[in-house]
Amino acid sequence: MFLKKKIIVISLIFLNLIGTTSLKAIEPDVFVQSTVNRASKLLSENITREEKIEKLKLIAKDTVDIQGIGLYTLGSVRKTLNDDEKSIYSQRFEQYFLKSFSSRLAEYTNPEIDVFCKRSIK
Repeated sequence: MFLKKKIIVISLIFLNLIGTTSLKAIEPDVFVQSTVNRASKLLSENITREEKIEKLKLIAKDTVDIQGIGLYTLGSVRKTLNDDEKSIYSQRFEQYFLKSFSSRLAEYTNPEIDVFCKRSIK
């Protein structure tokens, strides 16, 4: 159980570090805790796994720069792709990311998640 909580906390901290710029205006610990609270509340709801997956995808879309992560994962290959190839890759990466992220988290029920510390990144 501890490992599951740790995975969720690490995932959500990762989400904070790469979150959208409009959300960066709030304090990091507030952003992480609010995202954690949204996910925790959702995971404790008595809804189907499929409904949880769809709602988790919405949370991820709201809090993660999926396109940015996708382009980052391409590394130097990104420079050799044309715009159409980048667009196709971005669409596929988003589908993969959302499916992977949401299906893993949807397994958890009634998680207790706490943010223990904050650290400024400069």
